[in-house]
Amino acid sequence: MINKIKKWSIDFFAKEDSTYHILAFLISSVLFPTIPIIWFIVFMKEKMIFSYDFFTNGMFGLSIFFFISLILLLLFGFLLVGSVVFLVIIIYKIKEDSSINYLYLYLFFFMFIFNILGNYTIKLPEGFFVYIFIFNLFLFLHIGVLSIGKGFDKFITLIIFIIVFSISTNYYQTIISSFIEYGLLQFRMGGNIKTKIIDMKNHENTLEGNLTLLTPNKVFLHRDKTITIFNRDNIIIEIMDKNITK
Repeated sequence: MINKIKKWSIDFFAKEDSTYHILAFLISSVLFPTIPIIWFIVFMKEKMIFSYDFFTNGMFGLSIFFFISLILLLLFGFLLVGSVVFLVIIIYKIKEDSSINYLYLYLFFFMFIFNILGNYTIKLPEGFFVYIFIFNLFLFLHIGVLSIGKGFDKFITLIIFIIVFSISTNYYQTIISSFIEYGLLQFRMGGNIKTKIIDMKNHENTLEGNLTLLTPNKVFLHRDKTITIFNRDNIIIEIMDKNITK
């Protein structure tokens, strides 16, 4: 039985390159949309909270937030390392027929200069800059291989990206948490924005603190070095301003 399974697996992966094409595209299509979810879980881990209701009642709004976060990071990546895609295409074209379409060459040099300017002009915290540079370098390398490379190469660059993403995300957890926190601040859903909780039955009964996270059912309020969790029933949430308290 074991020998049959072993033989089947060898035959399966020894088939045409299409096997690796399919695997690479399937895994990529599942992995990439989950990247912002992983970042959000890292944020909650850093803040030592977890919101079940966000993943049940608030998925539509959360999906929009995740989508915008991913687009923003990809835009940063395009500014920093977008030329990698064209470099990969040029290398494959040369390997295939020892010639090159000068359009790709012009696009590469244009993007390379654009990336140099982007690296010098984008002002980001050092740790965050390093993380998005590493993340996007291997992501755009994989995108370049996905667009023109062989199936096995696509699978290998995907594995490399997963390894690099896992290691860098684990190492830069605080940086990722700050990135998510900044996004929550812009949507007034968290980010340590000053907030007042008012009891609907007794308006004189109030609590003030810094909003860590606002979910469909819960309010996570940071006050006196602790996180206080409120149910949103029978309370008024007054978001006071966008000043971040460190």
